[in-house]
Amino acid sequence: MNELPPETQNWHGRIEELAQMQEWLQADNVRLIGITGTGGYGKSSLVAKVFATAQSFEKKLWATFSQNYPFAVWGRWLLEKLGKATPEKEADLLTAVCNNLRTGRYLLVLDNLETLLEANGEWHDQTYYDFLLRWLSSDSNTVILVTSREQPQLPPNTLNYCRWLPLKGLSTDAAVALLEGLDIQGADSEIREFVKQADGHPLLIKLVAGVLHADEGDVVDISALRQNIFEILGLHRYDSEASIGKILDASIARLTPKLQQLLFNLSVYRPAFNATAAAALLPEQEVTQADLRGLAKRSLLQENKLESGWVFEFQPLILAYLKQQAGDLTEVHERAIAYYQSIATESWHTIEDITPQLEIFYHLCELKQYRQANNILYFCHNFLDLRGYYTTIIELSSRLEKEWQPSNQDENSEFAYVLTSLGNAYQFLGQYQIAIDYHHQSLAIFLEIGDRKGEAISLNNLGNAYNFLGQYQIAIDYHHQSLAIKLEIGDRTREGGSLCNLGNAYRSLGQYQQAIDYYQQALIVLGETGQREFRANSLAGLGNAYNSLGQYQIAIDYSQQSLAIFIEISARRSETASLNDFGKAYNSLGQYQKAIDYHQQSLAISLEIGDRKGEATSLNNLGNAYRSLGQYQQAIDYYQQALIVLRETNHHDFRANSLTGLGSTYYSLGQYQQAIDYYQQSLAISLEIGDRKGEAASLNNLGCAYQSLGQYQKAINFYQQSLAIKREIGDRNGEAASLTNLGCAYQSLGQYQKAIDYHQQSLAIKLEIGDRKGEAQSLQNLAQLYYLTGRIKEGYAAAFQATQIQEELELPIEAWAIPKWQYSIAKFAQRGKLQLGLCFLLGFFAFPFALVFIVSVMLWRVGKSQLLRR
Repeated sequence: MNELPPETQNWHGRIEELAQMQEWLQADNVRLIGITGTGGYGKSSLVAKVFATAQSFEKKLWATFSQNYPFAVWGRWLLEKLGKATPEKEADLLTAVCNNLRTGRYLLVLDNLETLLEANGEWHDQTYYDFLLRWLSSDSNTVILVTSREQPQLPPNTLNYCRWLPLKGLSTDAAVALLEGLDIQGADSEIREFVKQADGHPLLIKLVAGVLHADEGDVVDISALRQNIFEILGLHRYDSEASIGKILDASIARLTPKLQQLLFNLSVYRPAFNATAAAALLPEQEVTQADLRGLAKRSLLQENKLESGWVFEFQPLILAYLKQQAGDLTEVHERAIAYYQSIATESWHTIEDITPQLEIFYHLCELKQYRQANNILYFCHNFLDLRGYYTTIIELSSRLEKEWQPSNQDENSEFAYVLTSLGNAYQFLGQYQIAIDYHHQSLAIFLEIGDRKGEAISLNNLGNAYNFLGQYQIAIDYHHQSLAIKLEIGDRTREGGSLCNLGNAYRSLGQYQQAIDYYQQALIVLGETGQREFRANSLAGLGNAYNSLGQYQIAIDYSQQSLAIFIEISARRSETASLNDFGKAYNSLGQYQKAIDYHQQSLAISLEIGDRKGEATSLNNLGNAYRSLGQYQQAIDYYQQALIVLRETNHHDFRANSLTGLGSTYYSLGQYQQAIDYYQQSLAISLEIGDRKGEAASLNNLGCAYQSLGQYQKAINFYQQSLAIKREIGDRNGEAASLTNLGCAYQSLGQYQKAIDYHQQSLAIKLEIGDRKGEAQSLQNLAQLYYLTGRIKEGYAAAFQATQIQEELELPIEAWAIPKWQYSIAKFAQRGKLQLGLCFLLGFFAFPFALVFIVSVMLWRVGKSQLLRR
């Protein structure tokens, strides 16, 4: 990527344009200034002049897009130049760029932006659009200057922050001054006539000057440009590009055969090149830096002086013309490959380190040697994947997908892995349906050619994609199919991955014991194969499963083991997930401040590495913790921050979580209609993306809100819809929750026996899946109903059993399945004998309408351990 602006020593004119741009630079609400115009009008030179004279910026950076650089390349380059930390994963890069641009006042130039656009105006890499959308929609003192042949499409709501200047030819006086600076002399009338016919087009004028110097020498009189030369060169007003073609023909014709061949050969290069790279393309003749500077003097090349020496590249319009006229360059592409092979290294830290390999890939594709190109991609894939360069993977793999026509079984197998690579890259970017389509395509090929290993891989990838979509039973089916094949062919390493994935899916379904069994099996296999990261993932899964079962100390122990491994192997993103797991466990224990501390640590790392999705997750978890604390406004603030992040990154499933959190907060505030509005928005997203579990959760929440409004039948209808979905997808924990809510609704209606039936069904499921805390909750609900129906002995037994379970789990009072008003009574009872006695009497006399036996037993069990210690 060229980091230097073009030289502007021989600057002429553009006084009005410069003044306009300087005015825009000082305006408070202008964040992007764009210059548009056809090739050769001097867009880059104008911006370079502004760039050189602009004041009040902490740092100024220039990037010329001589090729279609992925956002990952530009984003990492930008952070490096700003002196900021670069995230390892590409998915985190957009956030890091936007966050760091807000830390100061910078001036950025994006030169030749049209290189990033397809012919229809769409972006080659959509991340650039996402960047501009997000950056223009946020407060920032940074200004971006853009040059482009065409104005890119941006959302209407961002246009107020943009200014566009269509560039035309130079004024007559400025064009005359330019000619004089190029040592073209003569009568003023003749010079002005030439400028008029050239329409003030700067590149056209420079190229004509070069032709004249080639014919006439160092100093040329304009009279040499006779009328017949005008006709030969095709100088027709308003058709500057056609005229440039004619002039280029004339200019090239005046070169020596060596320089003609060199010029056409150089057109195969994408990045800027030096004399060594140029010489590699014409090995039969000596090529010097003087040759290249001579071509630059004729305006056929652009030159820049770097610390490492002179580098050269083409003006885009000239490059396009040369490519059109060059003819067969097969041998030249082969020489370019040999050159990049000679400078390639295997010591890679940034994507710039693999530039030679990426250029070899490009030249092999130009030669239609797609299998060899795929070998290069395979060689680089782990580096790109581990560091999250997903759009780079998509760019390279998409070219193979579009152009490669496999001719035998081996090539078909390799092509299927290209599709697999595309599916995985889109999956990591959160575009699950596109990922599924690619995995189905790869699976079809593997089935056709009988590749069992590839078939297992595609089935596993489909399982992961459907798991992200919340379609867990479909995910489980795919993972089981994949596991069966891996067992059949003895693929031990991937067997452990399938077992861990099955654990994830069953945990999502609320089938925790089954999830635990799969995680334990995965640990055994992964212990044999030494897969540290996968082992840490299995430990984290165990922690989450035990957290859901209410066994929080066990959950914390597993989370600590997984966190230690993630820290050891520098898996920063996974580290944030483990910290969030700690936070959730402590939140469940009622230790809310401790939970907040862990979520804040996770948030800090996510912001540091630019993990936008992790940032939103931590913000949501902070919202949950503050909601549990009863600090509702702070909870709302965190949910709203998470929503902003998620709207920008299009993570619809996580967006639904934020909306649910907002709904639950307003529910806690007693603002039920507002809660319903948020629950409806969450439901709409779940329906849109096909998330059945999310759909069921939203229906359940709507039922709770309508029940609080006293609309019991409406609540029951929502609960029944939710229950049907949970049974359909096999979500046993969710099914128990819906049954509990139905029991509560019928209790509110006074239909106690029906309520008891639902709570007993819920209890049966909690016993089946081993959810001890949920079991205690169901017993508490039944105890209350038994009391209301006069079944005092059964109520006493249920309450006693519930209290015993909560003590066995060593839960603090805040985590007990009791109404919140009982917490303070229980804590008061723990202070001593007198306090316990007072609370005991309170249970009998102050609440004759309440659960006398439940209150008294709960207080006795809570206070007993305290009294025994005295």
